[in-house]
Amino acid sequence: MIALDGELLRLKSPRITLSMEFKEKDTSGQTSGTSGAEQGEKGKELQITGLIPFADQLALARLFELAQEKGEGNERKIYRIGCELAEAVKIYQVKFAGRIMAPEQEGLLAWRVSFTLREHLSVPEKREQRAPKPNATIGQATEGTTAVTPPPNAEQGAEPELTRTEQFLKRMDDALGDKTEGDQPNEAE
Repeated sequence: MIALDGELLRLKSPRITLSMEFKEKDTSGQTSGTSGAEQGEKGKELQITGLIPFADQLALARLFELAQEKGEGNERKIYRIGCELAEAVKIYQVKFAGRIMAPEQEGLLAWRVSFTLREHLSVPEKREQRAPKPNATIGQATEGTTAVTPPPNAEQGAEPELTRTEQFLKRMDDALGDKTEGDQPNEAE
């Protein structure tokens, strides 16, 4: 028996298949080596198949309604699952994933439904979220280089130190500025 948020799914002869994927990237290049880089454990999936008799159209309609329901943020709804297999492997929350199908089974006068429930917030995912985050690296350095630091005057908002040429030009500019102010004719005269 399978229940989602306490509601029993009315399936006859249900079959549940548990699967889990371990992502790995091949690092052997063009060689015949078998080495690989692990890319983490993905959430568990429950592939469910079962029969719904033609006479129980409401059960089929309800199953499709559950699959289409949206939760917060317009995403697929997350359900609490009640199932012995899910409990055994510590799956507590699931959501519909992939495809839901209901082809007719003429000889049985029923639909053979099949769908996948994917684990939400898996144990590896929770573990990864709780792990301390590594400190961010600010930059990279090569041998013989030093870090650039701003001059102390720049941090305080003071004027930057002038070169000898800039000092001479500044004095000339200041002197010309003072002279032109004093040389301006007085309009009142």
